[in-house]
Amino acid sequence: MQRGSYRISRQVLDRLRGLKLKYGFQSYESVIIYFMNTVEREGMVPPATYQAIFTDSKPVIITGPSGSGKTTAVKELIRKERNVFVIDVANEYDLQRLNIGDFFGFSWSDGGRYRFVPGSNLEVSRAEAGAIFQHLEFIKNSGVLKDWTVVIEEGHRFRDDANLRALLIEARKFVRKLIIVTTDWQVYRDIAQVYKPA
Repeated sequence: MQRGSYRISRQVLDRLRGLKLKYGFQSYESVIIYFMNTVEREGMVPPATYQAIFTDSKPVIITGPSGSGKTTAVKELIRKERNVFVIDVANEYDLQRLNIGDFFGFSWSDGGRYRFVPGSNLEVSRAEAGAIFQHLEFIKNSGVLKDWTVVIEEGHRFRDDANLRALLIEARKFVRKLIIVTTDWQVYRDIAQVYKPA
């Protein structure tokens, strides 16, 4: 095995020493290998920037613990977007509000910036959102969503919705961008790229 020498600051060396002692590693090399393997296995979550999110049409997840700035980050990301539809579970977006009847009569070709706020009861909100996901799944093939950014807040609430999952799987073909905001990114990890608030 070839060996080399590398410069490491005293501060980093102290941290390595602390980790070595704390977790019982035999060498500094074993500490570094452990963290390299962890990063490769579990991945790193990059920050959500406009350039990262809107370079393609693949769906994305914005994740982080409560209070980490997920919604604030998404508001900034969609600020430049002309056509936006948000399922605004916590009533946090300053967009024109649609009720359920307005949504089903809505003309997507007219464009705009809209939100739907589901009922506060969990079961009611799931039923309302389920109807919306079903409708979006139904109309996606018509091409009317191709210029739209769709944001789904509190995405973990709707993890069992088959229409949302189907929409998410094929979103890149039919929607400009689909963004799921959730504290539990593992639910959708195999379907969408994961980002954290910048």
